[in-house]
This record gives sequence, structure tokens and C-alpha cells, in this order.
Amino acid sequence: MNRCHATNVRILLFLVATLAISTLACSSPGEPKQETNATQDPINVIFAIHVEPFLPEFGYDYGARRQELRWLRDKALEYGAKLSLASNGEFMEWIEDFGDEDLVESYLDAGFDWGTHIHPLWRRGRHDWVLMPPDTPPDTVLLIWQTNVDAVDHIIGSENNYGVAPYQTHQPLMVDLMREFNFHIETALTEPAGILAYENLGHYPFNPFRPTALPGKYLKEDLNQTQYVLIPHYPQLEPNPGPSGPRSLGTNQKYFLMEYIEWLHHQRQGLPKKVWVFGIATHDCYNAPNRAYIDTMLMWLNANFIGKRTPTGWVIAEYASATEVASEFFEWEESHPGESSFSWDVGEPYPYTYPEMPQLLKQAEYDTEVSIADGIACYRFRRTSDSPIYVLWSWSETQVIDFSSEISGEVKVYDGKGSSATADASALAVTEEPIFVES
Repeated sequence: MNRCHATNVRILLFLVATLAISTLACSSPGEPKQETNATQDPINVIFAIHVEPFLPEFGYDYGARRQELRWLRDKALEYGAKLSLASNGEFMEWIEDFGDEDLVESYLDAGFDWGTHIHPLWRRGRHDWVLMPPDTPPDTVLLIWQTNVDAVDHIIGSENNYGVAPYQTHQPLMVDLMREFNFHIETALTEPAGILAYENLGHYPFNPFRPTALPGKYLKEDLNQTQYVLIPHYPQLEPNPGPSGPRSLGTNQKYFLMEYIEWLHHQRQGLPKKVWVFGIATHDCYNAPNRAYIDTMLMWLNANFIGKRTPTGWVIAEYASATEVASEFFEWEESHPGESSFSWDVGEPYPYTYPEMPQLLKQAEYDTEVSIADGIACYRFRRTSDSPIYVLWSWSETQVIDFSSEISGEVKVYDGKGSSATADASALAVTEEPIFVES
């Protein structure tokens, strides 16, 4: 081979290699052009367990309850979930009676949380717990807290008591009791906070926050309240509705996707960092008939979101305990002094980006993810009294897709912020911001 020919070959190979690299660097239609830095950490997924008192509505079978706690422990270990359990006082007496301290130790050894669940019962003697009416005076409420906390501490030690999941303890007494027992974490929304959130927001808060001590302001933040943080989670996962709305598997999946949509907006816009939390829950006495729903929920989360990355490279969600969420929140506070995490009060506007989303999805349950086109996310929600509604977005720039396989003809399109339009399903423009589509 002469020198001129060799030089030409080298030039040709260089051009081919350059073309190949350029081709690899270009995105296919609908694919992100490049990974972008995350401004938000993954959504924390907590799994709360409330161990209920021994009353007629909850049942008296300690053995059956113990069996469910073992099942939940094993199921959480199988999926990598982290449990945040809160127990009433008398259950801890049964733990000791049957020598089941190893059950508690297995939770703590797994890195799970164990705390105190408060119902209005105080301890008069061993297995002699007195039920009090809702209008119990503050000194009796203090006794209720004291005897339940003491019973939990007796088995696990106060250093392992993560905090409290109280039932109907209202402000300003709540903050006083948290200070009295030096608790820094509350899990769940004490009713009527859950009802208030469902009826006005259509979901629970997506972020932990420091509740105000003002009476009746259940979702109002007070940055000067430095005693404790509230980590919200939804009620029992079950087919039956409750005071704060539906509790079904499809509803819990919908709630997660609503938070995911909001989280994605913060990522896309590069908004200031927040701490995100989504929580499911069960009870020792209600778990057995709902095992399949819980298993399916964890399986769905693992398959699609836990440790998974978006096409833009962002890790979507991770399992966390309540104490881990609280630690992340306290660190966030230190680096974001004076910034609001979440706050809402009656008469104030919707506190997130898509005020129409809760209304559009209110009567809906998650159905399935739809594979409609490359680079498009699409989820279908079923409605009992109407046709399905969909949420779609593009992972990169606006794409025009044929949506006729799901809905034919004219469709209604909403942006979730108050604007709507009609479109031809065969030429549906899907933007990076989500759109909600129905027939």
C-alpha cells in the first residue's frame, strides 16, 4: 500500500468513526438528548404499621396479630421495604407474656422503626386498659400517653422509640405532649387532617412539614415549631373506603403517580430541593384480608419506581423508614433555613403545580401503564361511571402521536393547570409537561 493510499484510508476511517459517534450522540425521536442533573432526591416510600388496641372493633386475637407482623416483616425483607411500626401499650404486655421479644428485635435488627401508637386508653393494671371518651381532659390525655409510651419503652428501650402515631390528639395539646416526651417524629395525619386533605387537595401532602400548634389548622406549617416533624402516609390499604376517601390498591397507585408527576415537574424545572414522601399503611388486625393488595403494591413499586431511573437519569423512589425521612428533612432544614416544605389552610390556593389534577382523577383508579410510543409515558386510569382518563408526557420535546388505539376521534386535553382544548386522537401533541386526555 503506497503512502497516499494509506493516508486516504485513514481519512476515510476517521470520517466513518466521526459519523458513527455523531449518530450515537443524537437522540432518537422522543428520547432525552442527554441526562440532566437531579435537583430532587428520590421520593421516600414509607410503609407504616399501626398495632391497634384490644377492643371489640379490632379483635382480641394476639396470636393472629403476631402472625401478621411476622408476615409483614418477611414481606418487607423480600421487597427491600422498610417498616415503621407504632404499637399500643397493651400489645407490648402480650409480647412479654408470650416471650416474643425476638419479634421486636427482628424488626429493629432489620433497621425498621418501632414506636408508639396512641388510642384513648390508659393503663390501670396489666391487661387492664381503660377506654376514655373523645372529650378527655388534658391531664387524662397525658396519662394515656404516659402509660402507652412506658409500655413500649419497657420492651424496646426509650432510645428505640422512634416517635408517635397518635389518634385524635389535637393542637395545641399535641405539640405540648411531643415536647413532654421529647418526640421528634409524628407519622400519619391525625383526623380530621386526612379528611381535610382529601376533601380539599384530593390527596395527602407530598412533603413532611412542621405543623402549627394553632387549633384546627391541621395542614398549616409553622417554621418556628421546632419540636417535631409530621411525616404523612395514607390510611389502611384495603378495598373499603374510609372517612378520608377511597383506600383501594388502584387509589394508592394513583396517589403515588400524582406525587411522581409533581416531583418530575420540580426536576424538569430545576426547582429548589424538597424532601418527598409517599406512605402506605396497614394494621395488625386488618392485614390478613389485604395481603394480596399489599403484595401487589410493593411488587408494582419495585418493578417500576424503586431504584429505577427515568430516561433523564433521575432515580425515582427509594424505601425509607420514618426516622430516615426525618433525618433527611432535618438536614434539608439546615441547608434551607426559613424555606417552606408544605403548608396549606382553608381558603388558600392549591399548594402544588397542577390544581386540576386531583379533580380530573378524583373518581379514578390506576389501571395500567400503556406503551403508546417511544419516549412517551402514558398511564390509564379507570372510572366506574365514565370512560378512562389518561395522563401522558414526553421525555424530550413535544411529540405528535397517534392515540387512536386507546381513544378514536376527538379527545379532550387538559394541562392540569386550568386550560383545556380538543384534539384529534390520531395527531395528539404530547408535551414534556403532562397532559390529561379523555374522550
